[in-house]
Amino acid sequence: MKKIKLLGFLSIALSLSATSGLAQAVQNSCTKKPFNPASGNYSQLVEALQRATNTGVPVTITGDFTISKPITIVVRKDLTVNASGASFTSAAGLDGDMFSIDAVKSASDQCRYSNKRNANVSWEGGYFEFSKSDNSAVVPIQSLVPSSRQGVQKTGDALSIRGAWTNGPQRIDNALVDGVLMRGTLGSDKVFSDAGGDSGVFMSSVKRGEVRNSEFYGIRDAGIYVSANGQNANMRSEYHLINNVIKRAYDGISSKRGADGIVMRGNEIVDTAVGLSIKQNLPGRVASNITIENNEINRSVRGILLENTRNSKVNGNAIINLGGKVAGSESALGGGGKYRGVTFENLGGTLNQMRNNNFSADGSTSQRRNKTVIALSKQGNAPISITGNTYNSYIDIRSVNE
Repeated sequence: MKKIKLLGFLSIALSLSATSGLAQAVQNSCTKKPFNPASGNYSQLVEALQRATNTGVPVTITGDFTISKPITIVVRKDLTVNASGASFTSAAGLDGDMFSIDAVKSASDQCRYSNKRNANVSWEGGYFEFSKSDNSAVVPIQSLVPSSRQGVQKTGDALSIRGAWTNGPQRIDNALVDGVLMRGTLGSDKVFSDAGGDSGVFMSSVKRGEVRNSEFYGIRDAGIYVSANGQNANMRSEYHLINNVIKRAYDGISSKRGADGIVMRGNEIVDTAVGLSIKQNLPGRVASNITIENNEINRSVRGILLENTRNSKVNGNAIINLGGKVAGSESALGGGGKYRGVTFENLGGTLNQMRNNNFSADGSTSQRRNKTVIALSKQGNAPISITGNTYNSYIDIRSVNE
């Protein structure tokens, strides 16, 4: 998985071209109002978005745009975007994020609200197609990246929102992404390793973030990836990830670096190595108060994976077709030969639950019936309430300490 990008730079944040001194000045204006850019005009798209956050005035984007190089918008005042009538297609070989909406040291001070309040970011709608983008240098299973699509950047997401630069302070209070459609592959026969780019939506360092009512198909890393930030996750974040559809991805939805208050609810996840996850990549950092409920996870090697969490609730989920093909493979991709419904690694706290989940293994062939399928895998001695769960006959082990 990728590392969070350092944001103490401005080299690509505002420039339209080497000769665009006037455009640069307009983008830095705190009074020029945004506009609906001309259809397909990359430079006007960048200018319209930057003007919107410079002034705090909402902007509507329509038309079809080719993203030929990464776009970075410096967050200043609120940024409110309605892109329901727009499509964004990455050019072949795009290396880096299609859109980065970032708080940037010093640059985010320009045009800021007079009372110094933080900004809010809202992005509604839009079609993002990034099948021709380069993969980032840190996508999972690098051995599956074709040499022709190997990028050098450590991030290559469709839409990234970063609320702070390294070690802060946080400058985005609330971030919302609603109703986007994202495709990293074209065609239902393609698997995650065929995809261009990296993740779909990435958020870090905002105080509260939400991604809802969105669709993701063929994603090389995670459909939705959210994170706390800072060297010790000192910039805490809370995320609600609700009513999304994610198919053919490595990770469906993943949170890292110790963000607390994660809610994953009502999502449909299909054909993923990992369906829903809280992953640890800061030693000793514990993510608290996790709610994963009423999701359907169909054909994942690891349906729900929780690493170093405390007070976690996993309730009312349907984890179906365990042992079925993932990414077209008959082997447990990245699972060490085992398919697991729910995994708690180093569980802590006193208010943990796994209630009223339905576990169903794929027994359609004798080969699949002979696979090792585990409903619950747990490490650690923290108490957990396990009640009301149902299992079909092809679950080999309902509960095991590994």
